[in-house]
Amino acid sequence: MVPRKHFENVCHFAQQYGILFTPDEFEFISSHTHHQILPPHTVIMEQGRVVNTLYFLNSGIARLYRIENGVDYTLGIVSGNYFLSTPLYLQSGQLSTCALESLTEIDVLVWDKSMALSMKHAIPRMYDMELAIMDRLLNWLQDNQIDAICMTAEARYIKMMETQPEVIQQVPLKYIASLLAIHQDSLSRIRKTLGQK
Repeated sequence: MVPRKHFENVCHFAQQYGILFTPDEFEFISSHTHHQILPPHTVIMEQGRVVNTLYFLNSGIARLYRIENGVDYTLGIVSGNYFLSTPLYLQSGQLSTCALESLTEIDVLVWDKSMALSMKHAIPRMYDMELAIMDRLLNWLQDNQIDAICMTAEARYIKMMETQPEVIQQVPLKYIASLLAIHQDSLSRIRKTLGQK
């Protein structure tokens, strides 16, 4: 059984959507959850493969990316307390269109497909949890799309400095440049303009 302290962040996520679990439900969830510490550069979801595991990021930084025609594109960098994979892929059996890897050591809660389905069948409010996860994902996708269209690379970098300072400090510049859809030299110029080395 995973100790309660490892559930603080995911419980906070649920509470933001008005989802509260009873002590019995929490005990069931805890017995159907694994906790792992994974090293940097661990691929936890592979492009072109069926997704069999759902992750919640307690701490650390992970990268969503896609390889297209031999080019590595960073689609997102996650450093907050979010679900790293989605119930949609877990249930559909569809092949993933992108991949996920840890950029730093990550602390995650882990559910395989059978665990997730068992919780969903035993606890009706898990359907609400699933909707909350999809709502957060859709908002994240919409925000990223709007930012990419409406903001300059420099403005997006400044926003990242404000909202994800740990990414600026710990993630290689090549991934940040890829996320901003600019060359690494251009990112270096932006950083120099902002007084960063």
